[in-house]
Amino acid sequence: MDVVHDRARIMVEEDRISNLPNEIIHHILSFLDMKYAVQTSALSKKWKHIWTSMKHLNLNSLTSRTSPLFAKFVNDALSHRNHRKEVSAVELSFRGAATQFAAVVTRIVNYAYSHNVRQLTLVWFRLNYEVLQFPQWLFSSHTLKHLTLATHYTSGYGIIVPQSAWNFPALETLNLSDLTLSDPRYKSLNLFSKCVNLKDLILHRCSMSGSGMDIFNVCAPQLSNLTITNPLRFPKVFNVVAPQLQNLTVSVLDTFYRVMQLSIEKLNSLEKVNLSMQLVFSEEGRYAPGLQDLFQKLCGAKFLILDNNIIKVLSACLDQLSYQPCPFNNLKCLKQKDRIPIMPIKVRNYLLQNSPTATFVMDLPQVPRKRSREEVDKGTMAKKVSKFLYAFYPFEYIYV
Repeated sequence: MDVVHDRARIMVEEDRISNLPNEIIHHILSFLDMKYAVQTSALSKKWKHIWTSMKHLNLNSLTSRTSPLFAKFVNDALSHRNHRKEVSAVELSFRGAATQFAAVVTRIVNYAYSHNVRQLTLVWFRLNYEVLQFPQWLFSSHTLKHLTLATHYTSGYGIIVPQSAWNFPALETLNLSDLTLSDPRYKSLNLFSKCVNLKDLILHRCSMSGSGMDIFNVCAPQLSNLTITNPLRFPKVFNVVAPQLQNLTVSVLDTFYRVMQLSIEKLNSLEKVNLSMQLVFSEEGRYAPGLQDLFQKLCGAKFLILDNNIIKVLSACLDQLSYQPCPFNNLKCLKQKDRIPIMPIKVRNYLLQNSPTATFVMDLPQVPRKRSREEVDKGTMAKKVSKFLYAFYPFEYIYV
């Protein structure tokens, strides 16, 4: 009996996690899927209701055997949650059919919006070429600050968003991937005009043109970072009105540089420009006029980063460059992304002719760096918690 009591006493003394404040326990549980967080209710009386007050909800359909079981778990978990507690963040990763995804999204987003959610991430892993039309109500929230919408499939885009202006007055960061942002019924779209506090916008593999639609507008008075990568379809005119824009990153096909329109007089805050181009035709010189026009619009940049394809275009039109002044007047740094081939001297001199104090650098091979303590903790926290729960407190899986 003494051995049993001693073992029980040691377990109680070593149960330091249970003695932590609930806020810290909630933070630890936020690294786990909500299904496993719910299972901690079997640990003890103290843990029975801790999960019901979690503010960060992490949901993944792969934790359930089927999509209907996952939908049932979501409904039951949200029904048993403490409704007086707000929700700070919701992350949903779903693999399944469009109709099932739509039903789960409706339940989760309705609940999140009614509890003043500030961060929302919705990721859909499609099983086929299904397309889902999101309703207008999903794009209206007065508390949401960070929104990520993404589709994952081998090709194409699976989510079509509404074409009316999105009503997110508090939104600060917006990350869109593999979405359809076009409508043939409109010649011009301005989806972000009501996102008056938007500061960071990422458009990855989005379709921004359709039959009859000519202009896609990005009008955001507070926008400071704009990233556009590999758009699947591009409009005739991509218009950017962002007087506070500081960083522009573009990695697209050659046609982008021919159609991009910028409000030149309002780009006084531009700091860094990062440009990449995928050449479709072998005659690099044909891209020179569009590229030079883009340079004129970005002339206020202080840090310019170019890839090898852009350098090839500039190298192919050295004769033209010799008769034209460089538009960049205030460069502090010119960077070549790739080490090989080295940027020709004439191209470098052209880009730096009006910036004599600017430096020229090239990307060096990546040297593996030692991860910081914070990165290590973040990457292993879930494993540590799981090990504690299942080794120190062995119990059967409990399903809500």
